[in-house]
Amino acid sequence: MHQIPLFGLKIEDTTLTDASANIVNDAKSGVQRKIYFVNAHCINIAAINIDYLSVLQDEALLFADGSGMRLAAGLAGFSLKDNVNGTDLFPLICHDAAVAGVRLALLGARPGIAQRCAENMKTQFPELDIAWVHDGYFKQDTEDDIIDAINRSGAEILFVAMGVPMQELWIARHMNKLRVPVLLGVGALFDFYSGTMPRAPHWMRRFGLEWLFRYAMEPRRMFVRYIVGNPVFIIRMLWRRLKGRKNLQEAVLLDGAK
Repeated sequence: MHQIPLFGLKIEDTTLTDASANIVNDAKSGVQRKIYFVNAHCINIAAINIDYLSVLQDEALLFADGSGMRLAAGLAGFSLKDNVNGTDLFPLICHDAAVAGVRLALLGARPGIAQRCAENMKTQFPELDIAWVHDGYFKQDTEDDIIDAINRSGAEILFVAMGVPMQELWIARHMNKLRVPVLLGVGALFDFYSGTMPRAPHWMRRFGLEWLFRYAMEPRRMFVRYIVGNPVFIIRMLWRRLKGRKNLQEAVLLDGAK
């Protein structure tokens, strides 16, 4: 896959179809991958959280998620091939995994959500093998049991839905103990595919307005992320661009890391 530099990170520039095919092929071949989706909110967090930034820089595959990253890429002199977000990628991976006989596991979200997501995807793809499912509400002293259960399941792709940056930090902390080749941090994905949370209408997604729909659905929870966070992201992006394309492409995200 081709990479572009953006905000000091190496972003994969590919299509949803190719990303899915490569992920399933890596899982089947046993190639270890950490895969994260980077949007405007992630950039804002990485600029102040050095642990999260380090995880993104640690040989992970990063996909550009959303209209903010597309705009930033354009200002940096690149035209992204696709909006490779986890929500649109998930059904493609399920399809390709069902065809290839690759086992999946789901970890995260509130009790019952991941299970309903698994049931819905198995209805859509009857040959899909979802070998293990667990919610994200477990105590830290049970993590070894959780990891043992994941390893015993024989899963080859693990989706972790705990929100940014918790899911990425969880994957990084347990990467060496997990015997699952491909690990993905996927945010609210299980909520969408369980039917718990509706997605934005297609026209809103097409015009890069999915964030507005999510804010309308959860205004209190999403206020800081979107109403505060979007202007912060835009100012950061424009400030770097004013310093030159190289700055927007390559300057490391550290705006007072802690």
